[in-house]
Amino acid sequence: MRIYFKNLDAIRFIAAFLVVLHHAQFFKEENGVNTWKFLDPALAEAGRMGVNLFFVLSGFLISYLLLKERQDTGQLNLRNFYIRRILRIWPLYLAFGIGMVLLAPTVLHILNVAPDYSMATIATNLIFLLLFAVNIQLAFFPYNKGIVEISWSVCIEEQFYLIWPLLIIAFRNRLKTLFILMLGIGFLSKTLCIVLPYFFPSLSTPSLFGINYLLLFDKFELFGTGMFAAYILFHKETYGKLLEVLMNKRIQVAMLLLTFLFVFSVIRIPVLSDNYYDHFIHAVLFGYLMLMAVAPNSILRLEQPLFKTLGKVSYGIYLFHTPVCQLALIAFMKFFGRSPNILLYEVLYPLTCLVLTCAIAYVSYELFEKHFLKIKSRFTVVQTRM
Repeated sequence: MRIYFKNLDAIRFIAAFLVVLHHAQFFKEENGVNTWKFLDPALAEAGRMGVNLFFVLSGFLISYLLLKERQDTGQLNLRNFYIRRILRIWPLYLAFGIGMVLLAPTVLHILNVAPDYSMATIATNLIFLLLFAVNIQLAFFPYNKGIVEISWSVCIEEQFYLIWPLLIIAFRNRLKTLFILMLGIGFLSKTLCIVLPYFFPSLSTPSLFGINYLLLFDKFELFGTGMFAAYILFHKETYGKLLEVLMNKRIQVAMLLLTFLFVFSVIRIPVLSDNYYDHFIHAVLFGYLMLMAVAPNSILRLEQPLFKTLGKVSYGIYLFHTPVCQLALIAFMKFFGRSPNILLYEVLYPLTCLVLTCAIAYVSYELFEKHFLKIKSRFTVVQTRM
């Protein structure tokens, strides 16, 4: 059985593209070469939006495939599930991460943009990387800034994949209950950041929110909403009328516009976004986007060869983009100086970051990742190109 969800390749690329835009702007601002400062607020949250979109999409796709596998075979093969995830995530994660941990400190020192790193710090980075716990390292332990911190969200996804099929099995006939529980856990994790300092004055609410943001519990509402969107789609015979109403083209246009306004911070609710409660808004918008993307009457027309190819290599785009952006900026500053220049730094620099990152990700996919994906297909019950 093969399943292909239209438009999701492009949406996966768009999520990666948002993160690239965010970091390209961030690195410029950090180095004082930012000309179009009006882009700062527009792109300030774009990276977080892209990551949250990844999480909702993962919850949607993985949940649908698990539901389909259980329907077709009567059970979930946990061994095959974990093998599939390992073959998809681990090879590039480990190759990129180990390479960066071992080589990046030397390269950055040669370029005179970072001090020497001690062997103890490098060893610590390597241990957390191998444990898929970079997010926990960022939250509680020292780390090499700019080395492998981008992999924190990959670690959260792996932690989610570890428990998700078990939860699907445990709540097999009560997935709506599981959805409510996940919303509750996501809300509780954020609320505790406000409540705990009242009982423990040494704790700081902003620091607690910073820590919580890096942990899996903070993302439960995103993964859970992705699952719930998959649940509705999977049971479209039951929810056909609801889907028909939701997929009215006027509603699609309105929701797409609303999503755009939130993604680029045109609409921003500080009391929610500063404390990450706006994840619930993102969850609704992106969960709807999943359903809209695959709807027969979807207004999205993203099934273009270029978008599909870029979506296919989006994992590499996400991992490779930070070193590419940093090295590209170093080169630009060396050859053109730090003086703000609209053409150089607002057009050519981000374009260079995007093109180089996509090219490296494509080569990585064709020469490296694809070999593991061929093996992965042997353990796949429900085939998908995603």
